Amino acid sequence: GFTFTAALTTKPEVTIENYKGIEAVKKSAEVTDEDIDAEIKKVQERNSRMVTVEDRAAQNDDIAVIDFEGFLDGEPFEGGKGENFSLELGSHTFVPGFEEQLVGVKAGDEKDLDITFPEDYHKDLAGKAVVFKIKLHDVCVRQLPSMNSDFAKKVGGVDTMEEFREKVRKQLYDGRHGGALNHAKDQVLAKLADAAEGELPSVLVESTYQQ
Repeated sequence: GFTFTAALTTKPEVTIENYKGIEAVKKSAEVTDEDIDAEIKKVQERNSRMVTVEDRAAQNDDIAVIDFEGFLDGEPFEGGKGENFSLELGSHTFVPGFEEQLVGVKAGDEKDLDITFPEDYHKDLAGKAVVFKIKLHDVCVRQLPSMNSDFAKKVGGVDTMEEFREKVRKQLYDGRHGGALNHAKDQVLAKLADAAEGELPSVLVESTYQQ
């Protein structure tokens, strides 16, 4: 066995016998092609840009740029107003019924949306019927960048998509590997704690807890 001695005036001693042979399970850090594809897709989406669509009504997955103001019994209510707000239709960002009623609306149109707030909504509006007056400025779509060498250079600082994929693979592996090692270390420490014998002063326990 061996003994831990804390660097304190009291120097409590904790003895651990039979510490050899303690085992821990290390999670796999394997990275698949599907993992890389998913990560690159996220990067692609983060680097997308909004492009205005001309002469077409809004539809699901479009981004509607709107002004809106909500009225309860004919009076504006707090938090119910916004200007030039970019709302992705179908994202369920807004109260149910709001985004659905924007489908079919064209740029430049104004419309009143009849909405009933859910019963579990904010207490001042729960279950209340309101009217949102909206003006739709633009209908936009999210345009994803092409997956080519230009993308690799701009986003990854490398010359080709093959190099970018390898860079993403390494980043994913390093993150998973580090997490797996920390998880295994936690298992070992927990088993060491279970095997420890000795009394720890309550003041040490309390100070450690406070830290």
